[in-house]
Amino acid sequence: MRYQHSREESAEILRRALHLMSPHKAGYHPVSYAVWYEHAGELNPPLTRELDKLLAAESLLSDAEICRLHALHIAGRDVQAFELAQSQLRAVLGESQEQAGRAERTVKRFTLTLDDAVQEGAGAFTEKMAGKLARVLAEAMELRSVLGTLHQQLARQREEVDDVMERLERAQNEPLRDPLTGLKNLHGLRRAVEARASAELTGIAFLAADIDYFKRINDTHGHVIGDKVLAKVAEVLCEHLTEEDMAARLGGDEFALFLPGKSLGAAAALAEAIRATVTRTVITRPDGMQYVGAVTLSIGIAIGQPGDTLESLRHRADEALYDAKESGRNRVAVAPDAAS
Repeated sequence: MRYQHSREESAEILRRALHLMSPHKAGYHPVSYAVWYEHAGELNPPLTRELDKLLAAESLLSDAEICRLHALHIAGRDVQAFELAQSQLRAVLGESQEQAGRAERTVKRFTLTLDDAVQEGAGAFTEKMAGKLARVLAEAMELRSVLGTLHQQLARQREEVDDVMERLERAQNEPLRDPLTGLKNLHGLRRAVEARASAELTGIAFLAADIDYFKRINDTHGHVIGDKVLAKVAEVLCEHLTEEDMAARLGGDEFALFLPGKSLGAAAALAEAIRATVTRTVITRPDGMQYVGAVTLSIGIAIGQPGDTLESLRHRADEALYDAKESGRNRVAVAPDAAS
């Protein structure tokens, strides 16, 4: 969305937004800024209504909750704008195609009428007049040909636009975020990586993380506790993100971090910080009682090599993750190609 504010107005709205967001647990990142900016600027009534309810309950909003609000009230609204734009584009193309078709039919009728007139009056025209009529007829035939080509091109372009729109609709309809944690899902991560200015992945760090013995947590304590563990791990990941970093829940208890701006050393230090933070995680049951039990992560790191795709980079990080699991869990392992 484009905001129609002057520099001074934006500064005042941002000041109010920062004041509102400061007590909460959610980080200072673009998604959080967008949510609080639209609330502080009274730009998004549905968002404000839901935020007011949460604030009235004295909830301290986490990154997962902020991501959920953004996906529902900001990204969802932008999808509606996109749908309106594509509808208008289809209408314009359809009208242009119809106008070209009408012009082609009009010129065709004119050409036939002119040709009949030339044939009927062939003997009555002077040589000079006959020459002029012949040139007019030739130019009318050429115009008819040009309009016919234009009509065909517009028809092909409309088919191409329809195809692109269908693919965009599928992309928009496919969820980009995991509803439980608010992180990107695998499709959302792929979309974000594809949207980068460069497709080159050389030197980019990728972390694959997995909760140790997560099935045992679910089986012993139930899925409510399991979901709280997943949400807490996602919160820890978001707390450690900076700049271009991306976090995703790929499914189950699998998480990933895509770290464009970090060296191997920085990625390894980040992974260790995340691992250590998760071990200190305290999960409470719905009745408020503390869930006593270790929550740990195993993490694998891979660094992008020339020719890497997201899938191949993820595969090597997964292999390192398996090494961490086999080495006893609750540790960080680096893919051999990155360590060399």
